[in-house]
Amino acid sequence: MTQKRGKITLVFGGPGGSGSTTIAKMFSKHFNIPHIYAGDLFRKRAKKEDIENFEEFLQVISKGGNTLDLEIDKVMEEYAKKGNVVLDSKIFGALAKERGINCTATIWLDAKLGVRVKRHLGREDVKGIKRVLRRIVICFNLKKRYRIDKEKYKRLYGIKYSNPSLYYDIVMDTSNMDAQETFNLILKKLKDGKYL
Repeated sequence: MTQKRGKITLVFGGPGGSGSTTIAKMFSKHFNIPHIYAGDLFRKRAKKEDIENFEEFLQVISKGGNTLDLEIDKVMEEYAKKGNVVLDSKIFGALAKERGINCTATIWLDAKLGVRVKRHLGREDVKGIKRVLRRIVICFNLKKRYRIDKEKYKRLYGIKYSNPSLYYDIVMDTSNMDAQETFNLILKKLKDGKYL
């Protein structure tokens, strides 16, 4: 997917803990363009509706008609069409491909479940037995969220969520890389692949 020269639209996606948001922010800073995170748009709605547990909120809306998903994906599409933006969404890279929306490049990041759990746990200041319990909860939530997302995106858009290579220009496993190594490798792939 190529875009008119001069404007950059990068789309990052990946399951929780894959590093997609961290790397999207790094590219936003590198190119000095806005970072739009779909997760923030969902969180704002949860806050507006005074819902404290974000995981529960996502599960509730996934069982409904998913009008919020459609609204947020429309917002992402509008940003993509304007250009000069880094979009961070679990599904928008696939939607861009399906809808013929021009992007500089779409990047899907993944990591082994154990690594993703460890990354989530690293953001929390818990020790001892609480840490063990949190690890179990995080693992359970990540698995559940993946199943919900997979079913939801298939139902809403016919997207095969578990097969990102069908939709994304670059698909990478970040399990054995830190954020800087991941950023450097993606930047190299973007340049070598003449996306930039």
